[in-house]
Amino acid sequence: MTPFLVEDHIHSVWHQVSVGLARAPVQTYNRIPGNTVPAPRPASGGSLSKIADQFCHLHVHSHYSLLDGVNTIPALVRSAREHGMKTLALTDHGNMFGAVEFHHACRSEGIKPIIGIEAYITDGHRQERKRESGRQHAFHLVLLAENETGYRNLLQLTSIAYTEGFYYKPRIDHEILRQHSDGIIATSACLSGEVNRALLHGESEKAEECARRYIDIFAPGRFFMEVQDHGLAEQKRILERAPELAQRLGVPVIATNDVHYLNKEDARAQEIHLCINTGKQIDDQDRMTFESNEFYFKSGEEMAQLFGDFPEYVSNTGEIAAMVDFEIETGKAFLPVFFEQKDPGTGQAPTNSEQVDESNEGRFRELVEEGFCRLYSDPPQGSRDRLEYEISVIIEMGFVSYFLIVWDFCRFAREQQIPVGPGRGSAVGSIVSYCLGITNLCPLKYDLIFERFLNSDRISLPDIDIDFCMEGREKVIEYVREKYGNDRVCQIVTFGTMAAKAVIRDVGRVLGISLAEVDQLAKKVPDTLGIKLAEAINQEPQLASAAKDPRYKELFEIGQKLEGLNRHCSTHAAGLVIADRPLTDLIPLARNGEDLVTQYPMEILEQLGLLKVDFLGLRYLTIIDKACRLIEEHNGEKIDLNQLALDDSAAFKLFCKGETHGIFQLESQGMRELLRNLKPDKFEDLIAVLALYRPGPLGSGMHKLYCDRKHGREQIEYLHPSLEPILNSTNGVILYQEQVMKIAHVLAGFSMNDADNLRKAMGKKKIDLMGRYRDQFLSGAKQNSGITEKDSQSIFDQIEQFAKYGFNKSHSTAYALISYQTGYLKANHAEAFMAAVMSCYISQVDTMVTYLEECKKLQIEVIPPHVNESKCNFSLKEDKIVYGLVALKGVGERAIDGIVAERNANGPYQSLFDLTSRVEPELVNKTVIEQLVSAGAFDGLGPDRSQLHAAVKDAIEEGKRVHAERRAGQLSLFGSNSIPTVQEQWPNVPSWSENEKLAREKAALGFYLSGHPLQRIESEIAPLRSHLVGDLSEKDDQKPVSLAVMVSKIRKRQTRRGEAMAILTVDDRSDSIEAVVFPSIYQQSASYLEEEQILIIQGVAEISEEENEGRSQRQIRVNRLFPLENAPEQVARQIGIALPPEIDENLLFQTKAILQRNPGKLPVTLIFDHHGPDKWRISCGAKMCVSASQELIGEIRQLLGEDSIKIDVCNAPGPA
Repeated sequence: MTPFLVEDHIHSVWHQVSVGLARAPVQTYNRIPGNTVPAPRPASGGSLSKIADQFCHLHVHSHYSLLDGVNTIPALVRSAREHGMKTLALTDHGNMFGAVEFHHACRSEGIKPIIGIEAYITDGHRQERKRESGRQHAFHLVLLAENETGYRNLLQLTSIAYTEGFYYKPRIDHEILRQHSDGIIATSACLSGEVNRALLHGESEKAEECARRYIDIFAPGRFFMEVQDHGLAEQKRILERAPELAQRLGVPVIATNDVHYLNKEDARAQEIHLCINTGKQIDDQDRMTFESNEFYFKSGEEMAQLFGDFPEYVSNTGEIAAMVDFEIETGKAFLPVFFEQKDPGTGQAPTNSEQVDESNEGRFRELVEEGFCRLYSDPPQGSRDRLEYEISVIIEMGFVSYFLIVWDFCRFAREQQIPVGPGRGSAVGSIVSYCLGITNLCPLKYDLIFERFLNSDRISLPDIDIDFCMEGREKVIEYVREKYGNDRVCQIVTFGTMAAKAVIRDVGRVLGISLAEVDQLAKKVPDTLGIKLAEAINQEPQLASAAKDPRYKELFEIGQKLEGLNRHCSTHAAGLVIADRPLTDLIPLARNGEDLVTQYPMEILEQLGLLKVDFLGLRYLTIIDKACRLIEEHNGEKIDLNQLALDDSAAFKLFCKGETHGIFQLESQGMRELLRNLKPDKFEDLIAVLALYRPGPLGSGMHKLYCDRKHGREQIEYLHPSLEPILNSTNGVILYQEQVMKIAHVLAGFSMNDADNLRKAMGKKKIDLMGRYRDQFLSGAKQNSGITEKDSQSIFDQIEQFAKYGFNKSHSTAYALISYQTGYLKANHAEAFMAAVMSCYISQVDTMVTYLEECKKLQIEVIPPHVNESKCNFSLKEDKIVYGLVALKGVGERAIDGIVAERNANGPYQSLFDLTSRVEPELVNKTVIEQLVSAGAFDGLGPDRSQLHAAVKDAIEEGKRVHAERRAGQLSLFGSNSIPTVQEQWPNVPSWSENEKLAREKAALGFYLSGHPLQRIESEIAPLRSHLVGDLSEKDDQKPVSLAVMVSKIRKRQTRRGEAMAILTVDDRSDSIEAVVFPSIYQQSASYLEEEQILIIQGVAEISEEENEGRSQRQIRVNRLFPLENAPEQVARQIGIALPPEIDENLLFQTKAILQRNPGKLPVTLIFDHHGPDKWRISCGAKMCVSASQELIGEIRQLLGEDSIKIDVCNAPGPA
């Protein structure tokens, strides 16, 4: 590369590459023979203020420099405004995640934004993927967009860095930088910059070579040397060496501060933030650190003083600010044009957009009309007018292509037998969506409103989200990619933030506070969505007390500084963006693992006019599909869910009983309780249930009001007769957003567009708008309905009270339909339904245990996995469920498919050796066969499991021999019909004990299937427990419980003080739960805390309805625990002995003798069943107290029967 030599007229060149703004020339130094190098001129006191005014921050990180910056963008902009700065740059590490948010925030405050990045640049090729000892694999380089061309080039560079150059960091190289350098201003960055790194190491020639390369790439006046001073010795050396190089090359110098936090006192928060990133604790000696507290947002005065000897370095930042002239445009739309067929000549999408648009409008009308005629053979009143109105709005707003695009991929999915949901969100309120098959519910039937979805006052694109079967979703996405082009379709980034509970856990870990303590603090944060730590402290006295505790004070102080910051980025679960041109012309892209994603989040994409569609994978669509296929395979009945009557008595009986394990949206303990109270008897009640079971309505008591009014416990009163037809379906309760809109429309004459705006204002608590709409409502109600001001005030107050909890009825209706369909299938086809449910939850062990227990309650037999019975997934045999082989750990689908295919082709397997001789050896290795044996999949095909297990190696070798002979026979002229003989040999080994058999079964499946260690001792443990784990619900929160459980996992931890503790995962067949064992209890019990140990645990239940997959979050705070053999002595409060009705004197004497042989402190009560309405209870008195020993329990049971002894358990009341 030929170095660029700076010429005499650099100032005029600078002006030529600028955008024509008036500015003073930057002081630069030309390398001209004979010239002397001028020395830096210190600023005088009088000029310090002027220099400070010229300064702007050009090296700034926000929290989008993930876990390396604690600045939010609003805070940065606010700080710039407070310091009187007219310009501000954003230069996050390698990305533009926050660029548009930053741009808009600056403009709203009258500050000029400079969009930039601190890029990672390699001195090799960006696609190299190797680390060399002593070589830095990526340097830093600050790049700033001077104009729109520069912005577009930044989009390209940061996208290429992720898609082509990612290696630990998103990297570019000099080659790609040269191709996309137009309109970009570059600076040499921090100590990690390529030029500065060479200077630091004393490599002056290399530093000059690097600098000349950048001068050549960016042309005169667009490359700057950058110096910083955070009090670091290395930076002092750069400050000594960089100016001389800059003067020699004629390059201007700028002074920056590497801003990572706002204020000096935030340095501690930044260090903790960095520890969260690196997984370190604050006390770790080897952790990454900033080594100074100067990386904050300094004022212009501070920078002028800091660089007092180099005033032009400070003022030069203002020269860069003057060069920049760029505005990000919003308000345009970049919607792809829909087409059904690609151009046959080019194989590309049609290019004549006007012709396509005209054709599309006709096609749109045609498809809508076809759907209308098909769905409405006898159209209800007003349906045609509603249809024409919606069509006119859609055409007027230019959304025809959008609706056709969605129609097209829904059509494709159905043609490919991929289940599509009935609808999602407000789109369900559109009759056009219904006619196009985008949704599957008639909005007129359920009084759903189109304007809730789309109205002419909306400036944003409509939002149509589609649910697909989770197994077919990717196929639909691939169809869209292929149709519109891979470069125009992309998934969307989303950011995980540090919410209140998460920040407590993150900061607590860094500060070295024990996991258990941190967990207890986090659990005290209320489950309110989006709650802030400050709000939680105000609401929860225990949290307020902890925040003042010296042990936790810093946790809460730092936590409040870090909460809400981005913690990581990931791929949005459903979002897909589709554009009319290559996306990198419009936005930057990134890689998240294997996914190509946008760098801008969803709300920014919408502001930029890009089409976003949510493609959601919904597990329950897959469950419904699998269940219907099983029903058809099993008994030939083909269920058409679209024709399903919504009044099935069996389904509603199930809903009323709350027997909804496995039912969509209705599984949680709290939901089941609500169903039992509400007792739904019509489909509209299911719609209401889904709207009621949310934090707002539950917290306000709306669910109780609805139930009481439904069942006549409270009278329904309407403030005005006009409200009755709107609210009668919800028992007078304003439950839906659509009802708010209807009230405003009917009573006060609001247009539906205004009614939707009122709904938004109420939901978002926009006080200024609320005042305006209140006045409009009061005058409208008087004029339109003759309602007095007092009554209309009351009605508006009621609307306002309920509106903040109001739910989207369109969404609730669509999801209630899926709930109903799953309820119908469970009530009428339980075996097929539960088989489908378990097939879809096969990898979630805890959930599988729950569903297996549900099968027992439903009296459905589950046949264990077997090579001659099982398929890949769960299947049906007669009225039984056959366990799917894919549930086995370490056994892949390829092996299972091979086993099943061979069995289908050539009949059942006769033995282990028969299977290995028939299935290709590469499919069934040692692990596969051992797992099958351990799970019982060969039971009945040879000796017991221990012998089968011992014979696995020999069976595999024999299988290989047989396959080799068979292949040789096929190649032989005379041996093609010969069948090799299988030789079976069974080792003579001891049988596994029942416990070992169950343990191996659990290792293969993840849980006990054929039995459970607790099953054999059920009568022994039943008296010692107060609850089954599976029965614990929110009503048991903070109450003492006693559990009889087996330990399945132990995680040992240390508190901040170095004390040992443990978190146990325990189960009792009904479900599993975590038990937290604090140091004092752990110290007493460590000797018998082992996996597979049976324990009696007493403690306090902590149950939260903060749900994951519909399951409550639960744990036990342990106060006492004992091995089973010691438990009766420890937990019994008194002993009850049940005497049979036929008791005689001899039995009484024998009973008394047993009691006398086991003296102790527990009182005894004799319970006599005399066939009367009540049982007689006789106390044996203080002289007949006993010990709850194993001997006593065993002797009484032997004499009087297994159920004869009743132990009254004493729960430990308080925390340890």
